[in-house]
Amino acid sequence: MRFQPSALSSVAIALAVWLAAWTLRPMFIDTAFLTWVPALVGAAAVVGALGVLLRFPRAVTLGAQAVVMASLLLWLGFRDAPRSDDPDASWYEPLVMLGALGTKAVRESSTPLPTEPGLVWLLLCILALVVLAMETLVNVLEQPAWALAPLGVIYGVGALTLANEMEWTSFAAVAVGYALVLATSTHLSGASPGRTSHQATRAAVILVTLVVASVLAPALTNFVPLGDKQPWLQAGRNKPITLSDPTVALNENLRRPADEVVLRYSTDSETPVYLRTVALTRLTTDGAALTGMRLSTTGLSGAYTAPGESVKTRVRMLLASEYLPVPFAVDRFSAAGAWAHDRDTMSIVATGGARTEQTEGLEYEVSSTVPRPDRSELEAAAAGTDPAGDDTLSVPGGLDPGVATLTASVTAQARTAGEKALAIQSFLRSDEFSYSLNAPEEADTDAISSFLLTDHAGYCIHFAAGMITMARIEGIPARMAIGFTPGKRDGDEWVVTTHNMHSWPELYFEGLGWVPFEPTKSVASPPEYTDPDVAPNASPSPTPSPSATGAPSASPSIPVEPPEPTVAPTPPGGSDSSNPGGWFLLLGVLVLLAAPMAARSGVRVWRLRAGQEPAAAADAAWREVGALFTDTGLEFSDASPVLAAKELGKHLDPSAASELGAVAGIVQRARYARDGADTSDLGVHVRQFRRALLRTQPGNRQTRALLLPLSLAPMNIRRG
Repeated sequence: MRFQPSALSSVAIALAVWLAAWTLRPMFIDTAFLTWVPALVGAAAVVGALGVLLRFPRAVTLGAQAVVMASLLLWLGFRDAPRSDDPDASWYEPLVMLGALGTKAVRESSTPLPTEPGLVWLLLCILALVVLAMETLVNVLEQPAWALAPLGVIYGVGALTLANEMEWTSFAAVAVGYALVLATSTHLSGASPGRTSHQATRAAVILVTLVVASVLAPALTNFVPLGDKQPWLQAGRNKPITLSDPTVALNENLRRPADEVVLRYSTDSETPVYLRTVALTRLTTDGAALTGMRLSTTGLSGAYTAPGESVKTRVRMLLASEYLPVPFAVDRFSAAGAWAHDRDTMSIVATGGARTEQTEGLEYEVSSTVPRPDRSELEAAAAGTDPAGDDTLSVPGGLDPGVATLTASVTAQARTAGEKALAIQSFLRSDEFSYSLNAPEEADTDAISSFLLTDHAGYCIHFAAGMITMARIEGIPARMAIGFTPGKRDGDEWVVTTHNMHSWPELYFEGLGWVPFEPTKSVASPPEYTDPDVAPNASPSPTPSPSATGAPSASPSIPVEPPEPTVAPTPPGGSDSSNPGGWFLLLGVLVLLAAPMAARSGVRVWRLRAGQEPAAAADAAWREVGALFTDTGLEFSDASPVLAAKELGKHLDPSAASELGAVAGIVQRARYARDGADTSDLGVHVRQFRRALLRTQPGNRQTRALLLPLSLAPMNIRRG
């Protein structure tokens, strides 16, 4: 096979890189990292295809592709990068910080990786380099077969990083991309590309190669000693984070004979705080359960925007925990170790290799925005739409139909979602219900039905699940929070023990966000905004409250990520007038728009250059005149230059017709006169003719001639 320039080769390269990037999806928690890949590789494909169609030098096309992709990367980088308050910081400092955060996520996280901005930006930079490497191999060095090397780098990253082998579909995706590159940039030696038989032969060769490679590769890998995955990582760092069931920890800690101290804390709030560890959004027939988390190491500040009271808390942990107990909703924290946050539940999860040892003796500070709406605001509130989806509205199957009937009766007098929530809490805190540790440990649909309709006895998980179920029946998003009640005061501190573990419902309202409720009797008073006649009481009842929490339990937990950067990242998608990345993106767009005009100017300068032989200069000048007619959408004549000028001049402005006649006369004498002609002024006349022609054309034709010169199309252009 031999190289054949094609506008489709850049498109094939873009598709191949996108397919290769797609194979990395098992490495990430979700596919958000693929969002900007089509735009990045697509921009390179458009520039590359235009370069071939417009006959740009290949090096120039490669440079334009680099400029366009770099512009997009700079814009994205400055958009998502942390902002520094240092006035003396360099303009590129945010990009350095963003890259450092991405590197840190790779170094300290286990697969699946969080799709945090720094890591995604680094991946896009790598993909841009792969595109440029393939363009260099295919379209500059004319070695398309070697394009497999950059593609193999992407595939190799996944194969070496994932704990299990890559699926065969991943290899097939890379193989298809490579085949596309070969198919669009090569043809069989000696074959005529225009003949169907040769095209069929070429397709058959590529197809057979693809099939053979796809069949042999999975089979051969069984006999290749690849060794351990990720040998450069510490033990235990190559495994996904597995979180224990918080409800199991709840029951274990509830029934402990000895009440152990879990943590001590102090706060600047006049009201003691609940310390929340995790929220369970799924309510199934088997009870409340964890869902897959989308962990991130950046972007915590500003991630939750609902109103509330600003509270600062200082905590000293004594036992191990896989979650960081914090007042909801945390804005920032400073804690040693490796931690990440879940964007949907705002839970802080340990992610590093130290895991259970990380929290023992840990001291950290937290700044939170604690929801504390006015009673009137809550009463008037409508049900909101959970940004994380509809899981918090799902009512589990298997409920006794009487639960829906009971809910309708309890909320019959309520006009708004806020009033319905208050009515449900008041119902569960009534004398009709009692707190009991003798209730079933489970909170499945049978237990909830019995709790609400007949038994009327349970502990916090039943009260919380009951209120969540009734709220969802009324169309209010609800989830179960797990954590600790405020504990007992000891001087300037509060002491929290295992018997303070607790679960409570959070309901989502429009304009208020997630609002905590307290339906459990004998554990804590309801929040002041839900019951203004009852003062908040931080002291827990002597009866311990089992809690569905992932807090300290008999089973070890996980570690904690370093403090959140002191600089706050700009939320993705947010605008920032000081973002210099926008200028780079604008530069890339301008380069893309100006490329045809620049190419057309280059062709004109080349045709009208000085020092040519008279005959060659005349031919080049006449081709330039024909190109000017094509650019403006006017018909050109194939007659001899003088006759053509007379015919065309009838439809032109006198000044343009005069300059055209002068050009035609010189060209015809240079072609046919025995003594030739002086062509030194030919370029001047052609340029004057161009100015006169464009000046007399309508605005749309002028714009098209400048920005989209049709004479550059392959069927119109001829080398001169």
